Amino acid sequence: MTQQKQNRITAAVIILILGFTMPVHGQKATASFVSAYGYDSCVLLKNKTVTVLLEPNAGGRVISYALNGVNVLYEDSLQNGWVSTAAMPRSKGHLAGGRFDIGPSRTKPNTDLFFFGKWKAIITGKSSARLISQTDSVNEIYLIRNFKLDEHSSKLTCTQTIVNKSNKPFAASFWARTFATGNGICIMPVPDTSRFPNKYIMFMNRDTINMLPVDTNILNRGGYLIIKGPPQKPKLEMDVAQPAWIAYAATNNLLFIKKFSVFTNKYYGDVTAANTSIWYNGKQMVEIEPIGPLETIKPGGSAFFTEEWHLFPFSFSANRTVEIEQVKSIIKTIK
Repeated sequence: MTQQKQNRITAAVIILILGFTMPVHGQKATASFVSAYGYDSCVLLKNKTVTVLLEPNAGGRVISYALNGVNVLYEDSLQNGWVSTAAMPRSKGHLAGGRFDIGPSRTKPNTDLFFFGKWKAIITGKSSARLISQTDSVNEIYLIRNFKLDEHSSKLTCTQTIVNKSNKPFAASFWARTFATGNGICIMPVPDTSRFPNKYIMFMNRDTINMLPVDTNILNRGGYLIIKGPPQKPKLEMDVAQPAWIAYAATNNLLFIKKFSVFTNKYYGDVTAANTSIWYNGKQMVEIEPIGPLETIKPGGSAFFTEEWHLFPFSFSANRTVEIEQVKSIIKTIK
């Protein structure tokens, strides 16, 4: 790309974004209880252009994160109103929306209580709310999820805290399991010194990992990994470079960005020790999964991890290409 073309793209993007990041006058951010998606006691956070719907009845999820009424998260109308019961403790399909969990994925305890169970919702401010899980009676832990929507932009701060009520240490990590709408394009920075020769690994099945995968839908371009469509196998893991972000260009013309921290001085407990996973389920959904470091939580102690979410308008390309410089220009506007 010529410098002149790059400058034109950057200028156009900044002008477009300013319309969504300038202070909103006469429109306050609000938080309220609403009924939605067949559920009562949901929390709606909103400002002039963005709505966030928190669902406490089944898994403590972000069931909608929308810009100008367009939701970037995967929805399944057949699940509307579903709650865990003794007869059906787990949902039949993948539970939709912006889910969170604890890891490591292969050694974690059973987290069905957190993933499918009922949570308590509390409004904590004019644009913030908290979801609190039940306590796991086996390990004596519970989770707190705090959400705050910026008054003037799409920035949604999501913090999960693991609380250890037991009298012994408990080892766990943050695990984001956010479903976005399917068939989009993922972009993320990867380090030159990645432990993975092709900058990512691919799970061929539950027990077999391909350390040297080759997939025509996965590209490494100048330090950026691009997943431009469904790969041969859905589950991928990689290390994202600091400052860490994942951008997802959705087919409904939104750019969904997650920003988070990676820690070079901490141990990552997943089987590959990666800090990120992408689970690309054909064209149906894409799971965007930052992974936190393994924390040993003292008795009576806690550990937390924070993600920042952002949404921007973004024209999805019919030929499934994304200008990395355009994405980087958008990310530079985030404060």
